[in-house]
Amino acid sequence: MGKEVINIGILGLGTVGQGVVKILQENRELIEQKIYPRKIVLRKIADKDLDKIKLLPYPELYPVFTTSAQEVLADPEIDIVVEVIGGFEPARGFIKQALESGKHVVTANKEVIARAGYEIFDLAQKSKVYFLFEASVASAIPIIGALSHSLTSYKIKEVIGILNGTTNYILTRMSEEGRDYQAALEEAKEKGYAEADPTKDVNGFDSFNKIFILSAIAFRAKINPEKIYYEGIENISQIDIKYARELGYTVKLLALAQNNGEYLEVRVHPALIPRRHTMANINDAYNGILIRGEEGFGNLTFSGLGAGALPAGSMIVSDIIKIINHFDYYRNDYNCFEEKEIRDFQQTYSPFYLRIKVKDRPGVLAEIAGSFARNQVSFASVIQKGEAGEIVDIVFLTHRAKEGNVQAALKEVAQLGCVEKIGNAIRVVEI
Repeated sequence: MGKEVINIGILGLGTVGQGVVKILQENRELIEQKIYPRKIVLRKIADKDLDKIKLLPYPELYPVFTTSAQEVLADPEIDIVVEVIGGFEPARGFIKQALESGKHVVTANKEVIARAGYEIFDLAQKSKVYFLFEASVASAIPIIGALSHSLTSYKIKEVIGILNGTTNYILTRMSEEGRDYQAALEEAKEKGYAEADPTKDVNGFDSFNKIFILSAIAFRAKINPEKIYYEGIENISQIDIKYARELGYTVKLLALAQNNGEYLEVRVHPALIPRRHTMANINDAYNGILIRGEEGFGNLTFSGLGAGALPAGSMIVSDIIKIINHFDYYRNDYNCFEEKEIRDFQQTYSPFYLRIKVKDRPGVLAEIAGSFARNQVSFASVIQKGEAGEIVDIVFLTHRAKEGNVQAALKEVAQLGCVEKIGNAIRVVEI
């Protein structure tokens, strides 16, 4: 059977790191039933902040705490390194060092995978060690394992996800309680759903990293992340939420990946989705993922908490258990990636919701319609909102149109004398 005691080293004792320690300590009996007759020992925990260890009610672990990551990486007795520092560097360097020294690695670090994943997969294969990352996407949802194992014979056509708990919480509060964006963001911070600097959440970058990972795994694709378009929720206003509801939609930050055979379409942006759909009812800090199969395979929907110490910690521990149960033989699940092009975002198609502020006078609609017609964009419906007066909102729902054509039309419309402002342009996804 080989080694009976498996030594774990942890890099980072923030929220997720604390969750991992809590689960390993308090669920030890349950975990060791899964790996019997082996046992787990927490050999070293590293964090730059000396006071972090005192946040944990486990004085027996105080002697294994260190402020030096190198103590973990250089310890020949450590078998598995858990990297939960976050960010790109020094995390990427630590991961590579651990793999090169023959240690297995478990991480929740989506940024490292999105920017250096293929390099790290190759290094893990060369070193014949495991590099697992279930917690990197959608915390409590075991979506990486599902795509890598359970759905290997399932012909996946499309992946659509609500992948960021912070933005979903903000949009839920805006929709259900009528909060404006800034008030909902402040509440998310107070409740711990948003960081002090929430930029990477609200600008779509976090979801971008996650849809890159899901696209690579779902389609076994080697893709260039620089080709993925992403946009956040900073421009979503309470009035857009209200108008969307009246039209039968809700607004979500969606990450979408579609396999069209020759190329992939991968993007992140706010979207109007039908309120009747399951994904429209995934609220607060929850994540949701819709896997759409080819004809005859049907659709699958996954939902669960998208953030937090215990959801992410539980996925990290599940990866640790997987490694231990495959400790005596090595199998690489993350190879055979085929190079795939990502379609230029300007060439993609969507229906659009458009809100345009105009001067309320005769002929306005004809002027705007003319600009859109010249750019091959047609309207499904047009509604004037607000009382007659100087300035009113006109809300348009377009038919399916090319992204580049819509953007060109909006640029032209913005120059019209009758137009005060382009209020918003949000894509519609009829999932």
